[in-house]
Amino acid sequence: MDVLYLDIAQALILILGGVVVYYASRAYGKTGSHAMLLLAIGFGVVTLGAIAAGVLYNFVAGTALETVLTLQAYSQALGFFIIVYSLARAKG
Repeated sequence: MDVLYLDIAQALILILGGVVVYYASRAYGKTGSHAMLLLAIGFGVVTLGAIAAGVLYNFVAGTALETVLTLQAYSQALGFFIIVYSLARAKG
């Protein structure tokens, strides 16, 4: 795999994840909805986990690819758990 494609994907995750977190945080500020706050936190965890994995892979010498993938997978699992929890708590 070419590292450039991985870096582009990580940059897209940072940008798009940041946009989602921004809008969810803004919605929380307007509505005071606890579900919106949890949604922002969940997407923040997913985004930060992907970025942390990218930083480890690119800037920490000797970091095994398995470590990077494990970090990203666990952050995604935790973030998506928080997102599902926020959606389940949302009052329709």
